[in-house]
Amino acid sequence: MKHQGLIQAVIVSALLLMIPVTGSRRSTPLPPTNTLTCMMPEEDAPFQRVLVEKYAQDTGLDIHVHTGDWPLDSLVSGALDLMIVSEDTFPVPDEVVFSRAFADGTVWAVRADETEGLRGINRWITELTASERFNRMQKRYLSGKPVNLTSISQYDNLLRQQADSIGWDWRLLAAVVYHESRFHNDATSKKGARGLMQIRSSRYTPEELADPSRNLSVGSRYLHRLEGMFPGANPMESVKFSLAAYNFGEGKVSRLIFRADSLGLDATRWDNVATLLPAGHHTVSYVNNVLDTYQYYSRLYPR
Repeated sequence: MKHQGLIQAVIVSALLLMIPVTGSRRSTPLPPTNTLTCMMPEEDAPFQRVLVEKYAQDTGLDIHVHTGDWPLDSLVSGALDLMIVSEDTFPVPDEVVFSRAFADGTVWAVRADETEGLRGINRWITELTASERFNRMQKRYLSGKPVNLTSISQYDNLLRQQADSIGWDWRLLAAVVYHESRFHNDATSKKGARGLMQIRSSRYTPEELADPSRNLSVGSRYLHRLEGMFPGANPMESVKFSLAAYNFGEGKVSRLIFRADSLGLDATRWDNVATLLPAGHHTVSYVNNVLDTYQYYSRLYPR
């Protein structure tokens, strides 16, 4: 009986060895799904490479860059995910679409069925090109000079209209929008603020605030009202107070002004009032950042 049991154990062991192990390592690994394969013309590589690397970093992708002259059909076939080409490239297959153009006349081409990806790319381009960091990149890679651009965002016409209605420079209003939402119309804060100017009001429905024109109108009219509430030593001081109140709340700014006045400070100047806030307070940074961005826009964009 002992011999018979031993023989059975040997047979069972042999059969088990013949069963494939499903958890074993594949001999050929699957290609990674988080890799962006792109092509750029060699002459554009220094500037565009840093852009692609920044995009990959911001979106959590790895990149595999090719240089040279590849046909746009490489996108259609799936050999590439993205191509950097001149805006006047022709002909363009129906299966390929272009992003917003950069200042150097290049665009990013993707497959036409990548609509969500293209939307994300355009949003990223809008945010990046409206930042001073992009200005520094241009100075470094494009002949060392700032590039005069023709637009800040896709909402420039609306910004001009609303700025005219309150007597502001449209580039100043654009700077506010940049720091509120980075021009993301669908932006929503944890406190329920919505849209381009991050409006939080029970007077308007979410659908109304999702309309860029309505959102900009509500926000700019509120800024105009704040400007009238806080008459500063000069028009720019009034703008500073309105920005502070937009960020911090009109009641809190009013109390700061009252305190400054009681301490014998010139309460018609924001810098004096701002000294009553803790060092590094977010409202002080907000006012400074909006005005810095406004100066940047004023240098690079036509009035």
